[in-house]
Amino acid sequence: MFWKYLLFETKLLLLNKKNWLLGIALILFFPLYYSYYSQLDLVDVRDEMDEEVDKLHKAFDKFPGSVWQTEEGKEIRGILIQQSSLLSQQRYALWKDDDFHEFFDAGLELNELRLEMHRRGNKGIQKEYIIPVDEILKENALYRYHKEHELPFIQNQFKASNYIPAALPLISGVMFCLFVLLAGSTMLVNDQQHPSVVYGFPISFMQKAANKVGVHLVQVMFFLSASILIGGYYVSRKTGWGDFRTPVVIYQNADYIAVSMLRYLLLMSIAFGLIALLLLFAFLLINIVTKNLYATILILLFVLLSPQLLLVAGVETNWLYPLEIIDIGAVLSGEAAKEFGIEKLDFKHAFSWLVVLNLIIISVLYGRNKLAQIQKVETVPIKSS
Repeated sequence: MFWKYLLFETKLLLLNKKNWLLGIALILFFPLYYSYYSQLDLVDVRDEMDEEVDKLHKAFDKFPGSVWQTEEGKEIRGILIQQSSLLSQQRYALWKDDDFHEFFDAGLELNELRLEMHRRGNKGIQKEYIIPVDEILKENALYRYHKEHELPFIQNQFKASNYIPAALPLISGVMFCLFVLLAGSTMLVNDQQHPSVVYGFPISFMQKAANKVGVHLVQVMFFLSASILIGGYYVSRKTGWGDFRTPVVIYQNADYIAVSMLRYLLLMSIAFGLIALLLLFAFLLINIVTKNLYATILILLFVLLSPQLLLVAGVETNWLYPLEIIDIGAVLSGEAAKEFGIEKLDFKHAFSWLVVLNLIIISVLYGRNKLAQIQKVETVPIKSS
């Protein structure tokens, strides 16, 4: 009977025109966004190097003369001269365009000197010429990855392997939550409109709940996968697929590491699946309590957005950081950890919280159903013989 009910729910979902329209809208996102992305004036690596050289020269020019005379000032001057030399090595390596090992080695040494300047408090260096620690760590992760995998540093940023990781985080957060909530909004409609048909299946409440959430989760992930594949194919027809070993920098253990584009897609897909599962079970629970579709969606959106709303209002929201993992793109990039000042907020921590929150919601749903059954039995009058 479980499988019959599963087929019944699947058939209802396949006939749901609203969900198909939502799926088509998601599938169209990647090709449509590419029309904007392809018009971006992305900065070339060589131009970036020229800007860094220019900043270093200005840092020299505006360095306080009184500091040069001190012992520490002489050491700082030596560090800046070394940085200038290493930048020249990098520019020369880019100009040769045949062996990037020299470029990466010089870059790693240069970044170590920049971190040394941070440890010294960047004394004498004006704020606008200081490269943030986060940017240095991200660059180090990229250099090590390229060096380890023998990949050239200069790539076509408009190829599919570079475009998909740039576009995918845009659907993370509120956009994906709205998609899931709207897709799952009709889970209980048939139960409410045709109770006699649904109650005819002799299976438990939790089995019905698992069926409903399961088929909707599969549909959500199908639309998400289709959007990535179709979007990637569309871009590949214009510029090519690129190299799927292309690195993407992610935040881990208060540091940054570079992973392949395929691993990044895997991490995002797992996270999207866990988030969708959490939202669908939460929607089912709240909708059973409120029995109102719009109230359920508004309550969930308010809860999910509460950290941002309170942050705007100037209220301390660090204790609400588990809700921030809904925006998994910000977690993987390290923006969430930076915004909330919580170093441990990386993808491993986020995945653990998603699993825990799913278990909590399922437990509450199960407990509420058991409590309702007990109350129902207690209120049934005893018939006299």
